[in-house]
Amino acid sequence: MNSEQQQTVFLCVSYLLSYPDEQWAESLPDCLDAIRSLDDEAVRTPILAFAEQIASIPARQRMEQYVETFDFGKKTNLYLTYMTNGEQRERGIELVALKARYEAAGFAVSNHELPDYLPLMLEWMAYADKEHTIALLADYAGHIREIGERLAAAGSPYAKLFEALHVTFTQLGVTPLPKGSATAWLANFSG
Repeated sequence: MNSEQQQTVFLCVSYLLSYPDEQWAESLPDCLDAIRSLDDEAVRTPILAFAEQIASIPARQRMEQYVETFDFGKKTNLYLTYMTNGEQRERGIELVALKARYEAAGFAVSNHELPDYLPLMLEWMAYADKEHTIALLADYAGHIREIGERLAAAGSPYAKLFEALHVTFTQLGVTPLPKGSATAWLANFSG
């Protein structure tokens, strides 16, 4: 997959994992067009299936499904550091380190969203250099895969997006760190 196609995957999945309000619905046709332009069937098919399915759901039901899946699902929320740290002090340290990582790659991070929010992370990966993307994914791909597995076990249509991400990560050559291991970057972070 070339970098333009990779960027499309990350941006579309970021968009599709965002809260599906009215503004989201207005932009969905553009997202569908972008998804249809993807060459890789193994990536395009699950994303398109999800997008078409979610588009057919009434707005209120779509928003309720999102809240139930991600806001009330402690094991499926989209804040990746929450999975391992919950509300502990270590999470704050990891969030500061993650923000510093984005900034070291040349990106300013707003205070609108926490840096471990998966849609924000995917948007960043769409524009970051490949080396930064792969390094970040090595740290968080395991968390992302775990969310996808939990969504699949629950029969959530959102699991299709995580399936496409897994294929994309594999094509990038990402090897997730073993569960529970600290990254060298975080271990050496001095704030």
